[in-house]
Amino acid sequence: MSNLLLVDDDDFVRSALSRALNRTGGFTVIPAEHGRHALELLGSQPVDAILTDLQMPVMDGLTLLAELFEREIQLPVAVMTGQQIHADLRQRLQTYGIAAVFSKPVDVVSLADELQRVLDPRAVGRITGITLFGLLQLLEVERKSGLVVVKEAQREGRLYFDEGALVHAHTRVLDGLEAAYEILSWPDPTAEIFYKRRARQRTVREPLQHVLMEAARLLDESGRSRGEEARAVPTERAEDVDAEGILAEVLKIDGAIGAALVQATSGAVLGQVAVGRGLDMERAAKIAQDLVQAAFRLHDGIVDIMITVDTQYHVIRVLGRGEDVFVHLVLDRDRASLGMARQQLAKLAAFVKPR
Repeated sequence: MSNLLLVDDDDFVRSALSRALNRTGGFTVIPAEHGRHALELLGSQPVDAILTDLQMPVMDGLTLLAELFEREIQLPVAVMTGQQIHADLRQRLQTYGIAAVFSKPVDVVSLADELQRVLDPRAVGRITGITLFGLLQLLEVERKSGLVVVKEAQREGRLYFDEGALVHAHTRVLDGLEAAYEILSWPDPTAEIFYKRRARQRTVREPLQHVLMEAARLLDESGRSRGEEARAVPTERAEDVDAEGILAEVLKIDGAIGAALVQATSGAVLGQVAVGRGLDMERAAKIAQDLVQAAFRLHDGIVDIMITVDTQYHVIRVLGRGEDVFVHLVLDRDRASLGMARQQLAKLAAFVKPR
């Protein structure tokens, strides 16, 4: 969490921004009412970044910036102001190396996002090359906490995680599960992660896997109700796939307790093996096929899909160029390395060819 020195002479603005930014979980705010007080605090408290107003009594923002520059205090600094930024002022701010300028009145949500981007960039990540379903499962597996901002066209949604659990979802008009299902239905989203952020409320209590499976079901129903045409992919005949050989290789992965080879379009199980007690690979393969079909409807390439339960990891990996066959691997969580298993499945997928 970053210590943010907030400098503003307006008691109401300083108090409101301090409360709002503290609640995000990304910052611990240290308030100061003018530049001179800010310099005193810099000498007595650890500070990671500064957000300052420009027009203040005792010592204004520009004088504070000049002092910081003179003393060679190298901290990220952002400015907020209600005055117009004319060319001369912009030049002075650039001279002092200002990271960002915000116009008053500020939108607290946008301010918190942008402050974290420019003042603490290591705690922000833009995600590419993975579906939203896959990203959320990865956050669960790695027990991450933070905010995922999802954007699609003119829509924006927010998903909050606490140690891998989805705890709050929000769009402009929805909260909780309804918001989560809405966000997960967007066809071509982009995602950005803000670590250290936390939700102010909990509106989701269902396990993430339940939420994802219900979202996949709703996607499936929505596609059928619109008469959506089935995804056209070149299929492989069952006799063209060396199911026995592929499953033998999959079971060599450390911690593997079951695997199935499944046709994505028909759901036909081409081969299966279970070495774990009570493991029903037929049923697991059916659930996996529903998830794969839902992922296809996102119109994005599938890398893999991960599901975590109490004692197992489930990894679903599409094989071959046609994307019509996938392997469903079940791992014992106590004995398996999820990262290594995904890597070995990726190598297997790259070399699988029809017989």
